[in-house]
Amino acid sequence: MAIGSELVSANGFVISSMPIGESDRRIEVLTRELGKVSAFVRGGAKPRSPLLAATNPFFFGEFEFFAGSSSYTLRSARQRARFDDLLKDLDDTYMGMYILEVAGYFGREGIDEKDRLNLVYAALKALIRHEVKRESIRIIYDLRTMMVNGVYPDAFSCRACGKRLDVNAINLFCPADCFFYDCDCRDRIKGTARELSPALLYTIQLIFSLPAGKLFSFDVNGQVLLDLEFIAKRLRAVFFEEHRFRTESFI
Repeated sequence: MAIGSELVSANGFVISSMPIGESDRRIEVLTRELGKVSAFVRGGAKPRSPLLAATNPFFFGEFEFFAGSSSYTLRSARQRARFDDLLKDLDDTYMGMYILEVAGYFGREGIDEKDRLNLVYAALKALIRHEVKRESIRIIYDLRTMMVNGVYPDAFSCRACGKRLDVNAINLFCPADCFFYDCDCRDRIKGTARELSPALLYTIQLIFSLPAGKLFSFDVNGQVLLDLEFIAKRLRAVFFEEHRFRTESFI
C-alpha cells in the first residue's frame, strides 16, 4: 500500500473505462457507499491481469480501492452479478450504454447513490429479460432519474389548488411549465393544457412511486406510450437542462 493511502470497499457498477498509456486503465464506478468515483487500474489492460474484467462497463461487483490524497487505485474486484447478455444484442448494448451514461452524468462523488445504483441495476435487468420494450424502459428510466436527482414535478397534486389529483378523472399537463393540474383549474394554467387520461396519470404516478425492483414490471403501449413520451421529453427539456448524451444517436 502506498504511503498516505487507505483501503476502502464499495459496491457498484463500472460505468465507463478509458485507456491510460499502454497497459493502464481509468474507470468510473457508480457506488452505493462513495458515490461516483474515478480509479486507476494499474496493468488493467493486460490480457492476464486479474482486474481485466473490472475495466469493462456493465461490471457489477464489490471493489476495493486504495484511497490516496487525490485519487483512487483499484486493488481488487469481485463480480456479484453478470450482465454479459446485454452484449449479445447491439440494440440492448446501446440502450445499456445510454443508461450508464445518464447515471455517470448525474452521479456525484461523496454522496449516497443507493437509489441511482438500484435504478441502473433494475433497468439493465429489464433489458436482459426482454419483457418490456426498450422505448418503455428508456422513458421510465428517464423519469425516475429526475426523481433520484430530486428535481421533478408533483404528479399527485394540482399545481394551482393543491388538491390531490383524482386518478379516475381527466387531469391536465401544462407543457409550458411542466406541471400537473386538476381539470377544474384549467383557467389558471398559462398556455395550452394537454389532457391526461386516467391510464396516463396512473402510469406516471407508478413511475414516481414504485420501488426500483418493481419499476420495470409493466409495459406501456398505444396512446399512453405516445403521450408519456411527449411528457417525458418536455420534462427532460426542463430537468435535464437540454443535455444531449452521446449514446442517444444510437438508440
